[in-house]
Amino acid sequence: MARRSPGEEITMQNNTEAKARSWFFTPKSVQSKFLVGIGLILFISCLLGAVVIYFYEKRQMQEQAFDKSELVMAAVNASREYVRQELRPVMYMELEEGHFIPEAMSTSYVGRAVMQRFAPALEEGFEYRRVAIDARNPDFEANDLEKEKIEYFQQNPGETEWRGVLDVAGKPLFSRFQPVVFEQDCLRCHGSPSNAPQALVDKYGSERGFWRENGELAGVIAVNIPVESAMTEAAEKAMTVFMMLFSGVLIFFLSLTVFFRWVVVSNLRGVLNIFKDEVEEKSLHHFLPEPSSSDTKDEMAELTEAASSMADHLRRTREQLRQYAQNLEVKVQERTRALRDSEERLQAQVRARNQELQTLNVLAELTTEAVGLSEILPQVLHMTLKTFPARGAGIYLYDENQHMLVLHYHENAPGLDTRLPFQKGRSREGSYQPGNLEESIIQAAFGQASYFDCRKNSGCLSIPLCCRGRVLGVMTFSGGNENELTSEMHSLLASIGRQIGIAVESLQNMEKLLQNKELLQSVFDGITDQVILMDSDFRIRMVNRAYTRIYNVEMDEVIGRRCFEIHGSGERPCRECGLKEVMQTRVPVVHETRCPSPEGIFQVHCYPVLDESGEVERGVRYVKEVTDQKQMEQKIQQTEKLVAMGQLAAGVAHEINNPLGVILCYVELLKRQFSETPQGQQDLVTIEKQARNCKRIVSDLLDFARSGETSKHVASLNQTLEEVLGMVGEQFKKQGVQIEMDLDQDLPQMEMDTNKIKQVFMNLLMNARQAMDGREGKMHISTRYFEQESLARVFFWDNGQGIPEYMQDKIFDPFFSTKHTGEGTGLGLSVSYGIVREHGGEISVESRPGEWTRFVIELPV
Repeated sequence: MARRSPGEEITMQNNTEAKARSWFFTPKSVQSKFLVGIGLILFISCLLGAVVIYFYEKRQMQEQAFDKSELVMAAVNASREYVRQELRPVMYMELEEGHFIPEAMSTSYVGRAVMQRFAPALEEGFEYRRVAIDARNPDFEANDLEKEKIEYFQQNPGETEWRGVLDVAGKPLFSRFQPVVFEQDCLRCHGSPSNAPQALVDKYGSERGFWRENGELAGVIAVNIPVESAMTEAAEKAMTVFMMLFSGVLIFFLSLTVFFRWVVVSNLRGVLNIFKDEVEEKSLHHFLPEPSSSDTKDEMAELTEAASSMADHLRRTREQLRQYAQNLEVKVQERTRALRDSEERLQAQVRARNQELQTLNVLAELTTEAVGLSEILPQVLHMTLKTFPARGAGIYLYDENQHMLVLHYHENAPGLDTRLPFQKGRSREGSYQPGNLEESIIQAAFGQASYFDCRKNSGCLSIPLCCRGRVLGVMTFSGGNENELTSEMHSLLASIGRQIGIAVESLQNMEKLLQNKELLQSVFDGITDQVILMDSDFRIRMVNRAYTRIYNVEMDEVIGRRCFEIHGSGERPCRECGLKEVMQTRVPVVHETRCPSPEGIFQVHCYPVLDESGEVERGVRYVKEVTDQKQMEQKIQQTEKLVAMGQLAAGVAHEINNPLGVILCYVELLKRQFSETPQGQQDLVTIEKQARNCKRIVSDLLDFARSGETSKHVASLNQTLEEVLGMVGEQFKKQGVQIEMDLDQDLPQMEMDTNKIKQVFMNLLMNARQAMDGREGKMHISTRYFEQESLARVFFWDNGQGIPEYMQDKIFDPFFSTKHTGEGTGLGLSVSYGIVREHGGEISVESRPGEWTRFVIELPV
């Protein structure tokens, strides 16, 4: 591009500024068009705003006028209803028949009179009229406007009123009209003149205002309110809003003018200058329109013409390029033919490679499938024969136990031996040429591919099946030509041999793993207690049948899930979980729990399984139920306590009984000596009473120690229980204790010592009554016969205070009592326990503190 001289640049700049100044005031410029359009829009917006304000104010005025008219009509209607319902009936009763006073009895007259007095309180020009066509009083004859509204209501009987602003005598009025319909009680005065009050006929005559009918619409109620000042005020508000909006819009318009000129116009001029510079640089002056002094086009028009000219130039240039492209088509076609031939050759090679890769992929997929060798080997051999040009093939696998190569599968190769002896340790040194097919196969078993030419242009190729340096077998192809084998084919066969070796080793390892798993599962299932193998995140990896039987689940339902999701809170490990402690301490943990059965006691052993770094990788949880063992230990401890306490009680009773006898003997002597002293006699009675109480306690100790002779005979357990209840039933009833009995009538007679069994029943009944602490209560006593177990059970239930859980293991201990000092010896339940044990039975207790207690006696039938 040729550079301009400084003088030319100054001249061009001045011309540009002059044109810009003249352009600003040209009506056809972009800025003028834009600003005129924006100005019109803004002016119309101001006008619309003023109109909206005007109509809004007018509507507000109408609503206010309507409220005023509503108030007026309500007042008039109220006065008319008062006359009709209250005043007129009273006047008829007071006046003689035929008399009528319009000032007190005519609703129309009273309504007009009320409005005449009410009008001064309203604004000037307010008017209330009740008019009709052919009105009785000519002053209230309807004018033209009112007749028009009467006709409107007659044509629209469903309308109840009309309201709006009317121009009356050049003044705007808000008018509201309601139709006047004659009812039955109106016809007395407006019906036949003969029936009308004489006073009305005398005053108004018999020509006007008569002969009305029921339901006839002959008049209207009109209320007119002047609204000229309100309309003027609305117009002033609208004009004020218009002027305010116009002022703001004018300021916005001027700002927009400056902004548009600064942003849009200057940029358009810059674009036009760029077009002109490009035209001068490319010598394209003939594509631009010739400028003229009378040209009044705006910038957009100039820019459009310049763009159109450039587009024409581009079209011509594109035509030249198309002609040039036609000349290139011939060369491209020749080059395309050459590329197509090369592509066909490459596609043939790609198909061959794809076939080879497909074979390797199929082998890799078969390797990952958990199926047996008998299913994989036929597929492998069939896929390989599609790749390698041979008639048939077979696969040998090495049997380490028999030191033999065993033919597992072959296809179109009937001449292969099924078994070939082979010792892995006896490899041949250096190059070796096999003399027959068997030697060629054995040579391949040492890890080297071998070819044996059976006939001219037909031989057998043997490929070793290797995995990690170990030869696992041999794949032999028959009916192949060595001359057709390329180096790529040799590499492919070697890869296939390695892939098959990997598949064989994987499946062999899988079979061993499955065998070990089945063996381990058999060992697990053979353990009668629960055994669970879990990861460090408490996910179950293996369980035995004892676990699935106890929790009534299938093995597939628990494997892979966290243990606390199955039999816990579902959110976190159980609080007493020993496995959590094992994970932290890495040492075995043993604890007892009542999970999974609250009735049982289970001993839980948790053992850590450490990895090579000494971290806990997994944990083993072994759960053994020790309920029977614990119960037996408790029974043994209880028996040992009873034996020890019996021996102690016998010794103590023997040592105390003799002194008590001496004390009682001397009490008798002292009674005789102080027979005449009342105070002395009273003191001796107290001493004797306490001594005999001690003697009774000693006697109970002796009974507890000796347990007495048991005299068993066949008797009815139900009858024995009824006899005991007969002794205390009335007493309990008086004390407010309700006894319910549910005896099993199928319970057979059984061998027992009835006196001792009664003692047991009595102890339990008295304890239940004392547990109620003197208040009213309920006892439920039942018997049940369990024929299959040959057992009878007696249940004593009461709603007393209950027994705290920490005391339930001690209540059968000798001298243990929950009663206050002096209220019991603590031997009742111990003696009862001993009696039940003598009968070969069991006694147990269940209780919920503060609610109930239940004793269960179990006796053999």
